[in-house]
Amino acid sequence: MAAVDEAVALYEKKFPKRGQVKRAPWASWGVPSRDLDGTRYQKSSGSTGGRRLFDVDEKQQRAAFAELAKLYGESNALDMCRVMSDILAFDRKSFAGSLKAFSNIFGHEEAKAMVMRNPGLLLAKPEEAANSDKLTMQLSYVVAATRPAGPLLLATVLGLLLVPLLESVTGIPIRTNLFTAITGSDAAEVARMLQQSSDPMGIFK
Repeated sequence: MAAVDEAVALYEKKFPKRGQVKRAPWASWGVPSRDLDGTRYQKSSGSTGGRRLFDVDEKQQRAAFAELAKLYGESNALDMCRVMSDILAFDRKSFAGSLKAFSNIFGHEEAKAMVMRNPGLLLAKPEEAANSDKLTMQLSYVVAATRPAGPLLLATVLGLLLVPLLESVTGIPIRTNLFTAITGSDAAEVARMLQQSSDPMGIFK
């Protein structure tokens, strides 16, 4: 099977075509058949209604893959689709511009590797990519490392990374309070230990 065919198959498996997805029988349970004025609601035919975000035709999917293959190489493009087939629905017109913007910040090869670790970055517009910083690069490693364990571990790790930021914004010593409650230690001692762990050289003593 050609790489593009496999990529499209992965996409179609995750986002079946219209009519292939049926609403569960319980989806309409508890939904009234008439409005307050007596008007009867139109019943659904059984398939999901309205256009979904990922309702893109196969031609668009193949065009997106071709652009990815041109920028990252065919095998790398397929690997990214295996990780996140959603990318075939992203705006392919932004792929080159975003990669260039990332490359201006991190270097071309480093930028490519970063996006391959975190294909979700393909969603970024060029102007958004231009505002990236070292955190974007660091998070790509986090995303790649936690992917085998699933989204729960990723959410937990990201939450822990955001704790210092939340502390600085709110002024609430979240970590100190948590460790004090768990260990029963003195709050001042816990705060000192956390300060030392974040400042091993003792610069801020």
